[in-house]
Amino acid sequence: MNGKELLETLQKIREGETYDIFSLLPEVAGGADWMGEIKDCAMCVQGYIQEGEEYEVDDLRDKGWQYAETEVEDYYSNINKRVQELGLWASGDLDEQIAEMHPLGDGEMTLTRLHSLYLYCAMRMVWDAVVDQAFQNTEEMEMSQ
Repeated sequence: MNGKELLETLQKIREGETYDIFSLLPEVAGGADWMGEIKDCAMCVQGYIQEGEEYEVDDLRDKGWQYAETEVEDYYSNINKRVQELGLWASGDLDEQIAEMHPLGDGEMTLTRLHSLYLYCAMRMVWDAVVDQAFQNTEEMEMSQ
């Protein structure tokens, strides 16, 4: 996929076009706070893309862990605020991912660590959804031309 065209699709996402992103996110996703996360993520994805380069979806999906890690490198109060604003504590989808990442009895589980895990998993999901939709919709635009 051409970098220039991907950048154009990501810019549309930053401007508020959601394509089918929300269907790829936890069931609690919706509203202005989630839209802000999607727009911020699209901007970060753009930072990995050069206009003259070609990309495969896995090239960018592989960067998702870096994005998620930077999102949890914050003060606990900011992480807690985002977890509450995004309603992450109420997501069965995230509960399943947390259980896979951190089996019960695997080290000390504190509220701080748990909130960080929820935010990490949510940001991975946002990254993957934005990347997937950027590729899918860029491809569809190319086919329609």
